[in-house]
Amino acid sequence: MSLYQKCIPDYYFESIFEIPYQTLKEQGINTLFFDLDNTIISYDEDVLSEEQVNFLLELSKTFQIAILSNSGYKRVSKAVGHTTFPYIYHAKKPTKLGFKQALKKVHAKKEEILVIGDQLMTDVLGANRMGFSSCLIKSVKRKSDRKITQFNRKLEKFILKKIEKKYPDLYIERLEKYVNDHQM
Repeated sequence: MSLYQKCIPDYYFESIFEIPYQTLKEQGINTLFFDLDNTIISYDEDVLSEEQVNFLLELSKTFQIAILSNSGYKRVSKAVGHTTFPYIYHAKKPTKLGFKQALKKVHAKKEEILVIGDQLMTDVLGANRMGFSSCLIKSVKRKSDRKITQFNRKLEKFILKKIEKKYPDLYIERLEKYVNDHQM
């Protein structure tokens, strides 16, 4: 599988609140790995809101949940430390390291896992390298991106153009709305 194919998500939705979780459950997904920054909260926010926590708690009645972030311990523990959700900080996505750590915490099979995140170059690529399902979502607040994420977004534009050229049907089906939502 080429790098470009590994950057194509299985799904795209505008937010974590739009994902058809029941349908995924029926398809055998029972574990959700959420990215933190610009997937659940923007980089401007420090802590999950009551609404976000309640949403994740409701999901946890049906799914195992873990938070998987490339941010450091201080940021991630402050954001989710007041919850009961397991979390991985310094995940080093798209490498397999953080995903393997999360896998140990939830004891799930790879075909039962969906990774949900806002970046092709970290969340989607990492999930697909591990053999997990991947779901790309629209960034909560792209203007809050950090420097490394801004760099990734530039690389992402190049990758998206290559995907559009090499895999036009998959691009239209899974990525065109993402590009349009971010007006790239």
